[in-house]
Amino acid sequence: MRIRIKHHLPCRLIALLALLLTVAACGKPTYMFHADMRISDALESYRPLPGYTYYYSGPEDFPLAILGIKPEYHLKKQFWIPVDLTEKKLQDWMELIDNPHRGMKSRYHGKVIRTAEGEEIGIWYSPQEWSTVRLGPDREVTIYTPPNTLYDRIIGNPRDFP
Repeated sequence: MRIRIKHHLPCRLIALLALLLTVAACGKPTYMFHADMRISDALESYRPLPGYTYYYSGPEDFPLAILGIKPEYHLKKQFWIPVDLTEKKLQDWMELIDNPHRGMKSRYHGKVIRTAEGEEIGIWYSPQEWSTVRLGPDREVTIYTPPNTLYDRIIGNPRDFP
């Protein structure tokens, strides 16, 4: 009987550590991606929303994400490509993306990116539901791009590559 109790002690310790780590993680700033149909509706109607500086990630003719950043924030552009988002550019992209005919796993979603306090950082349009966001000094924001494997998933190619 004592042997069983000793074997359960490490499990209880691991469970306690997991609980403590979860509670500790709750104190860090959180950036939220809130679904917003106005973003999808505007972009899919070839209307760039005013008040944003636009970027994209992925192939130039088939972006994996479109990102709009509010002017009071400065994007650390690592892997993001600036774009003059015109109606023509959106039309070209939306004809390829063809969101209404996509399956649920590859459908693009419009999101508003907000700080934990509710302040808007920007907008996001991608089949990836969210990304990692880091806010640095002087309102410099880092938003990770979608992974390369997302492109294969979107076009229906089953191979995975890093």
